[in-house]
Parts: sequence; structure tokens; C-alpha cells
Amino acid sequence: MPHLPRLVLAASAVALLAQLPLAGATAVADGALSVTPAVIERIAVRGDTASLAVVNSTNKTLRITVTPRPWTQSRSGAVAPDRRKTLLSRLGVSARSFTLAPGARRSVAMNVKSLPASGSLYGSIETIGTPTGPARRNGITAAYRLISTLRLNPPSAKRHLAVRASAARVSGSAIVLPVKNTGNTVSPISGDVRIKGASGTHTGTIAARPILPGATVNLGLGSTRGIPAGTYTVTVALRQGGRSVGRVTRRLRVKR
Repeated sequence: MPHLPRLVLAASAVALLAQLPLAGATAVADGALSVTPAVIERIAVRGDTASLAVVNSTNKTLRITVTPRPWTQSRSGAVAPDRRKTLLSRLGVSARSFTLAPGARRSVAMNVKSLPASGSLYGSIETIGTPTGPARRNGITAAYRLISTLRLNPPSAKRHLAVRASAARVSGSAIVLPVKNTGNTVSPISGDVRIKGASGTHTGTIAARPILPGATVNLGLGSTRGIPAGTYTVTVALRQGGRSVGRVTRRLRVKR
């Protein structure tokens, strides 16, 4: 795609890890450019093929590029495509770049060439549509960027649920526990927490959060509001996929 002085994203439709739309849902940019389905989810099998339908509902010819990319995930849990990398070594794309006339539709096939040793693969499919023809005089070109989700889950025989927790800490007024997903699924991780100190015991639940394999996310354990300064013992029981994946006890110091 040629260099653009400024890229105006008319829409960015993202199907997140834990919020899967209904079957047949479409990633769409204001009725202008659409990709169906918004989510491809299946068991990871080498040689498997899936298709995307790209439809141009604008009145202009668009230059389309389709690129599978890995996700990045921040400590807050937010995910985004890693635009520095691609998954082209593992996923073949039948048409990486093509033009699409107004009202036209094209099917793009994706083939699983290889899988990581973990047996699963999670990523995004970035579809960008840029109008062809000369650039506008003001140097700004409007474009469309749609993000679909790819979830290739491990076969049940290779499914591995595992986490590793670090030390609990205070971040602002929140008590968080950094948890790394050392397994190979994105099954949400949840749990129960008990914070015990001289002033008493506080209990609560940990909201379920999906964590990418290999990523670390800060799980919220509660707030320091109403908790006196002091040293506390934090006990956390973690669950994933309906199973217990660990119990950790950590010391926590609350300052005022």
C-alpha cells in the first residue's frame, strides 16, 4: 500500500477475544466496506481452509489488502493487532492485494500452512480498503480498516490450561495480580480472592478475563479504599475453563 500523508480510518470493527458475535456476523465500516465472517473460530488443523467475503458497497474502486497479524495484549487486557508482524508464515492468503469495484464482492481463502508447537493459533485479519486514483489536493486520503478475529483452538487432546501468578501489588487505588497464561487457550481466567490482615478479612471474586497464551494481564483483586495501611496476606484461587489452575498466596503492603 502506498505511503499516505495521513490515514483516516472511516471505521475499525474489532471482534474481541471474549466477545464473539453471532454466526454470520459481519465486520463493517459504515455500510461501505464489509468482511464476513467477523470471527473465524475452529479447531486448529494444518491444511484447513476458511474464507472471507469482502464486499465494497462504496461508489469508488478500492485497493484491498488482507493481512493476518498476531494480537498484542496490554497489562490492562486490551488487545490490538500487532502491525509490526504478520502471520503469513503460518497462514496462506489466496489474494493479499486486489482492486474491488463499487458493489463488487470477492472471496479470500486462508489456508493453515503450519501451527505453533502449542497446537493453537490466535490472531487478527486486517482488511484495509483505500480508494484508487489520485490523492486529494489536501493530501488526506480516507481509508477503511476492518479487524476480524481468528481463533484456532487446540484439539481437546492438546488443550492445556495453566497460569503463573506474580506478586500482588497496588496500582493507584486498585489491588492487582499479574497473571500470565502459560497454557494454549484463551479460555477466560477468573477466581476468588481473600485479603487478610490485622483489621480483618476481605473476600471477593475475580472477574473472568481472556488472556492470550504467553501474555500477562493484571487481574483486579479489589480496591484499597477502606483498607487500613499495613501488611496483608492475599490468597487467590484461579480457574480457567471450569477447572482450578492454581492457588497462590502472596504478601501485600498497603501504604497511606
